[in-house]
Amino acid sequence: MATKKSQRMFIWVIAIVMTVGTVAGFVAMMLAPQNQKIDQQQQEKAYADYQKQMEEQAAAHAASSKPLDGYMAEAFDKAGATELKVETLKQGEGEVLKADSSVNVNYFGWTSDGKIFDSTNQNGTTTPTDISLSGVIKGWTQGLTGVKVGSTVKLTIPAALGYAEAGSPPNIGPNEPLQFIIEIKELKK
Repeated sequence: MATKKSQRMFIWVIAIVMTVGTVAGFVAMMLAPQNQKIDQQQQEKAYADYQKQMEEQAAAHAASSKPLDGYMAEAFDKAGATELKVETLKQGEGEVLKADSSVNVNYFGWTSDGKIFDSTNQNGTTTPTDISLSGVIKGWTQGLTGVKVGSTVKLTIPAALGYAEAGSPPNIGPNEPLQFIIEIKELKK
């Protein structure tokens, strides 16, 4: 008798397990569309967060396009930039720079399509940097030699005095003329 009783118990256990499994599967199927809705909502929220972040970055970039006293980067005639042009925007009263001077400057530079590719203004904060005029592109060395400390100048640099045929990927293409606004803060040596 113990054997028949054991067999019956075993059959009941199997029946209960199968019933629970079937009910659980049915419940899972019913909840699957709800889970998909939650996943879709999470994806939509992540995309909205991404869009907001991109808009904030665009606003920060727009703010950084006026890094020095309201001067802006704007597109210029690439074909007309065939020689070095130095425009004094503010005349300084300090010492005169030499071709091998080391200076502390604020600056921003842009390509002919008006895109800023480098700047001492990052995320709305301007941090001057030290440079040696003997260690930069020829357009900077030639354009800043003879300029007084305290001056702000605009340089239009032809490609031959910039990065020439090689460019400086990914921001500066081959034979790309450049423009800079440079504020000379102090002479280092």
